[in-house]
Amino acid sequence: MSESPPVLALADCADVPIERIGGKALGLGKLLSLSVDVPPGFVVGTEVFSAWMDAHGLATEVRDRLHGAADVAALKAATSDIAALLNAIPLRSPEIDAAYGQLDGPVAVRSSATGEDTRASSYAGQQQTLLWVRGAGPVRRAIVECWASLFSFEAVQYRRHLGLTPEQGEMAVVVQAMVDAEAAGVMFTIDPVTGDPSQITIESTVGLGTALVSGEVTPDRYCVDKVTMELRSRTLAGQTSSMTDAEVVALSEIGKRVERATGSAMDIEWALGPAFDGTRRMYLLQARPETGHRARSQASADRRSAIDHMVRGLRLERTRRVV
Repeated sequence: MSESPPVLALADCADVPIERIGGKALGLGKLLSLSVDVPPGFVVGTEVFSAWMDAHGLATEVRDRLHGAADVAALKAATSDIAALLNAIPLRSPEIDAAYGQLDGPVAVRSSATGEDTRASSYAGQQQTLLWVRGAGPVRRAIVECWASLFSFEAVQYRRHLGLTPEQGEMAVVVQAMVDAEAAGVMFTIDPVTGDPSQITIESTVGLGTALVSGEVTPDRYCVDKVTMELRSRTLAGQTSSMTDAEVVALSEIGKRVERATGSAMDIEWALGPAFDGTRRMYLLQARPETGHRARSQASADRRSAIDHMVRGLRLERTRRVV
């Protein structure tokens, strides 16, 4: 396969290595290959980030600041300094301006790090997303903000948790046309609490889903039988449902298709609203392997192992005392 350009349409991302476009863009490319509705957009590849960092000598600056941070307070100060340093340097790119010009309207600018949205890790909520960005100049500034968020305190701490060096990582950035959402939320193709694979779980709120994802609002919750596509339960946050039953079922059918195609339980962000052709449509904004239940299951397994080890020790001690 020939090398793809540094700025490419999301529709061309299904088979591009994650090292070049990040997890978010790769997931969106795969969704588009399934003929699922995804807002149009493009991705700025990691090579643009690397070239910008190299051109301004920023890699050394970042490394020195992070390695000099010996405690939490020092690390918070270092990451704040890095954000200010990076955001003060402009990005100029005719390719980005041209790609934005084809969208002709407000966009969402979202980080797509090479380590996120995988089965091994998830940086969800740690890196930058900017909504309703208008104009080529603001889009380029928003891209730099996303790059800077790669070195946020939370992201650096998470990389340390994964055994990576603080400055390790690369960032691609997704730019997508905004959906003027009438309802939005998340969908898990399992029960995210119990791990029940026969259930699809949808959480929904009126308007944009950012408040729901950040935990600021209580969502409507719908549980759908994955086999029969019938509602198992409906729990509403208010007096009126944010989705019709037909919309819940239609979204569930899309989730089932995506899970079947990827071979993995999925965590999907979606929005329902006016389409770019004037009709009302369901759009998928992001899809990643579901990791929350897996992480909780592993933590539970670790606790059980520790308890079993303690019990074996007590039994052995009791045996020794009897003897």
